[in-house]
Amino acid sequence: MAVLDDMAERLEQIRKRENLSQEAFSQRLGISRGAYQHYSRGGREIPSSVLDALLREFGTDPYWMLRGNERGPSSAKEELLVENAARIVLMLLDAYKDQKIQWDEEKLINATKFAQFYLFDKRSIIAEGRDIINKFASS
Repeated sequence: MAVLDDMAERLEQIRKRENLSQEAFSQRLGISRGAYQHYSRGGREIPSSVLDALLREFGTDPYWMLRGNERGPSSAKEELLVENAARIVLMLLDAYKDQKIQWDEEKLINATKFAQFYLFDKRSIIAEGRDIINKFASS
């Protein structure tokens, strides 16, 4: 539970730094105030779509949201995985927009996971995976 509490604390830090009410902050993240309250109390895990919104809206490093300033022996690998997932999310969102595809959080999460595993299995570089990402967006 400590990880959720730590993430909740960092979420509150961002909101307060931006000097926003819970309602205004929630709107910028594209979530309800109730969902924000669950995340900010550590009652629910913060989904990747909210981490992506924090990155886009406030320039928040997703790795910092997940781990704070803690660095462990495997942090370089973890950071690369988080960076790759974030790049995949951004590519998927662009593909959804370009292809005028309706998406929801579950579809985005599943497509991100599938693309990440597929690219890892093929040992493909994320930048070279744009065509693959577009394919996953439309499926």
